[in-house]
Amino acid sequence: MAEAVSSSVIGKVVDLLFGVAKKEISYMCNCSENVEKYKNEADKLSRMKGRVQQQIDLAKSKGEVLLEGVEEWMKKADAEISNAATQFTNGEDQEKCFYLCTLHRCSKTAIKKTFSLQQHQEEGKSFETCVSLPAQALGFTDLYQSKNLDDIGTHKSILEEIIRAIEDDTTQIVGINGLGGVGKTTLASEVAKAIKNQFADIVFVTVSRTVDVKIIQEKVGVAASRVIKGEKVLIILDDVWEELKLEELGIPCGSEYLNCKILLTSRSRDVCAAMNAQKNISVNPLQEEEAWTLFERVVGKSEWDDTLKEVALKIVKECGGLPLFIQALGKALKDKEMRMWEVALRRLQAPIDGDVTYKKEGILQLKLSYDHLEDEVAKSLFLLCSMFPEDGNIGLKTLTRYGLALGIFNNPDSIHDTKDIVQLAVESLKSSFLLSPVDIKIYSPVEFLLQIKEEDELFKMHDLVRDMALFITFKGDDKFLVKSGKGLREWQPRSDSIKSYKKISLMENKICKLPNYELDIPHLDTFLIRNNELSIVPDEFFRGMKGLKVLDMGGNNISSFPQSLTQLTMLRLLDLSGNRSLCEISILGELTCLEILKLRGTGIINIPEEIGQLTNLRLLDVYCCYDLSYVTPGVISKLIRLEELYVHLSKEGNCRFLAELSELTLLKILHLKVSELHYIPIIETLIEFDIGSTVCPMGIYKRFLEVSGYNKCSWTAPIRKLIQLTEQLTLSNIEDVDNILPDLYQEGFDELRCIALSYCENVRSLVKTCDLDGIQTSNEGGGPMKTKGKFFSHVEVIELSILNGLELLWDNPHQYISFCNLAKITIYYCSSLLKLFPISVAQGLVNLKDLNISDCESLVNVISDGEEQTTGSEIELIKKDTNIVFSFEHIVLNNIPKLESFYSGHSIIKYPSLESLFVYNCPSMKTWSYGENHTTKIKFYDEERECSINDYIAGKHEV
Repeated sequence: MAEAVSSSVIGKVVDLLFGVAKKEISYMCNCSENVEKYKNEADKLSRMKGRVQQQIDLAKSKGEVLLEGVEEWMKKADAEISNAATQFTNGEDQEKCFYLCTLHRCSKTAIKKTFSLQQHQEEGKSFETCVSLPAQALGFTDLYQSKNLDDIGTHKSILEEIIRAIEDDTTQIVGINGLGGVGKTTLASEVAKAIKNQFADIVFVTVSRTVDVKIIQEKVGVAASRVIKGEKVLIILDDVWEELKLEELGIPCGSEYLNCKILLTSRSRDVCAAMNAQKNISVNPLQEEEAWTLFERVVGKSEWDDTLKEVALKIVKECGGLPLFIQALGKALKDKEMRMWEVALRRLQAPIDGDVTYKKEGILQLKLSYDHLEDEVAKSLFLLCSMFPEDGNIGLKTLTRYGLALGIFNNPDSIHDTKDIVQLAVESLKSSFLLSPVDIKIYSPVEFLLQIKEEDELFKMHDLVRDMALFITFKGDDKFLVKSGKGLREWQPRSDSIKSYKKISLMENKICKLPNYELDIPHLDTFLIRNNELSIVPDEFFRGMKGLKVLDMGGNNISSFPQSLTQLTMLRLLDLSGNRSLCEISILGELTCLEILKLRGTGIINIPEEIGQLTNLRLLDVYCCYDLSYVTPGVISKLIRLEELYVHLSKEGNCRFLAELSELTLLKILHLKVSELHYIPIIETLIEFDIGSTVCPMGIYKRFLEVSGYNKCSWTAPIRKLIQLTEQLTLSNIEDVDNILPDLYQEGFDELRCIALSYCENVRSLVKTCDLDGIQTSNEGGGPMKTKGKFFSHVEVIELSILNGLELLWDNPHQYISFCNLAKITIYYCSSLLKLFPISVAQGLVNLKDLNISDCESLVNVISDGEEQTTGSEIELIKKDTNIVFSFEHIVLNNIPKLESFYSGHSIIKYPSLESLFVYNCPSMKTWSYGENHTTKIKFYDEERECSINDYIAGKHEV
């Protein structure tokens, strides 16, 4: 048994030894073959390395990023190939193999290295087809070249405002709006460049008029994904023309995605508002100096020849402050000779015709805004606005009346309704920056103020926008000839050259001479020659204009009419305002189609019987006719279609015609300046009126009534009805009035916004609260006082002057009274006034902003300390150290010799809104109040040191 086991073990050992010996012998026998195989694998790796190197070179040429591991693989391949080249060379390697090394070792090394080469090739197979990631496209912030906004304050300040809005965590959507070419896109790009480090991604998408939702979705897709992951992203939607639904574009928004900021640019404020922009920022054209700075940068000049600079400055002015136009002209003229600059200026200043070479880019850019208008009424009104002079003011009422006479509206029920239509159209045009609001200056000329009052609203056209409109009218079928504001002294056109025109404007010139021959203009419907120097119109002048509907000859010196005027049988609007020499108007009775007749400021002395033939009249204006004293009986009652009537009679004028107003069932607007209101009837249809003996001061109120020189008991029912409806009530020289309430409570005060009293000697107070509790109305046997709410709750302004008996405004709070909307009180020359009101009343004046008191010689305190008794409601007395808050913003106290303090109590008073305080000629005033006073917005100084308001007042009287 032992022998068998021993024999088995020995057999296995022998077999094992034989296998090893066999393997080792195989190394030696196959040495040459193994070495050759190793060399072949090295050649394969070398060729693979070459192919990968080609891929690498191509990727680098594209700016792509190499995959991780590629460069390490190439280095290792280099090492392997280099090692193979030196390991076994022909002849010498063989010799080394057979004579320096054993066959066994050489063959074994070749096999091992062959495996390494094969393994490296396997690792490099993927690199033969792909060695890099596609290059990330450069963002627009990488490519955009920042503009130099130094010395261009308009854009620099707006840029800062936009950035602040975007950085505000509570603001998600910011809108930039403005005229085409004003620089909105540039500003959006500047914003992105300035704050790119604050965002993980910034996407700029040009939307344009034709919205392609799929393209926008593709462009914002990656950014939207990053928003959802919580990253901060800015998406800029440039050139938006209509409201876009952000969710349909694939843009995350709303409270869940405040990390997504959206910046819009649009030519329309309304579009930005419709897209819920929390901040809507308008971009204005550049100021002249800024425009010049930009132009210099574009043309690359800082030193100018005097003559060339003079031309260049005029060229820049023609650009209207629009950067797009400035840059286009600057590039076109850069390095050009003087002659080309002069040619450019002449063409820029020339009337718009078929050649708009130098204005083409600007005009076509702006025309896109006009083309986008969907409202045909807005388009028609916009083109009408181009007939006014460059930089001239355009009035809402004038535009309404022109449009009404031309029939561009869809038969609205009234002139008032038409004005609403025009207002909406104008707002649309202003939203698109095709019209601009007029800034009303406080110290404007009187005539300008009167124009504002007559017009309600003024607006104007940007110069380039007007050029664009004139370009449209020149090219269209409805051709305009506009020579307004050109300094013309006469107008002598050839009849054949103007035959095709439908509208002609010669406004604001110095024309004193017109053709004394017939002009054949059969299609002409509008002729505007207001504000010239005409005194005579030749008899033949209007014979060839039989289709005329609008004729405006206001602001001339015409004293008589040509016979050809009677042939204008289709005339609907005739404006002769301001012709002071015009007295006789009987001939106008033949223009029976007239709907609007304006004779404001003419020299007429009466309204003749013939005017009664104008039964289609909807508006008659004889306002500011200071010599007008007589209206022929029966004339007004025949004008049954009148909707608006403006009459200004001289002091001696006969007012009996007022009784005929009862026949005018369509009358909505009535402006009367007459000395006697006794004849006025009740007119139920009025929505606007200005009635009295003096011209109403310019204001925001549409219903003004002045009652002067009457005894209260003699007021007729119509006068009381007007008092009930009025918004602004002025009472003067009324002797038997002791107060407004309760003396006048029967008329009601539901509409009252402004109260003005003067020369009413017996007025002791504005409100007499002690007389209110027991008062009953006369309505059906008595009952509580009737009102829609508390009396005076809508009053905003109180003006009191020359009331020698006035002692205080009102003494106590009362259940029937509220001055919660009172914003301004003005009082002067009230010699008996001791105090305005007690502190308990003052606390209820929560909106009182402005207080102006002057020349009140008895006034001791403005607000008394509240020790009076209350009536009508439970009001606690004001205690010392009580905190009281007043909303005053501006206080003026002037020439009040006995004034001791503003407030006579000891309470703590806070003035969080007070911005200005002026105290003049108040020698007895040694302190503001006897308690603490806290002002937030205004600081006081005594000898250049900051001090309290009490110290400031005391310091004004120190010697």
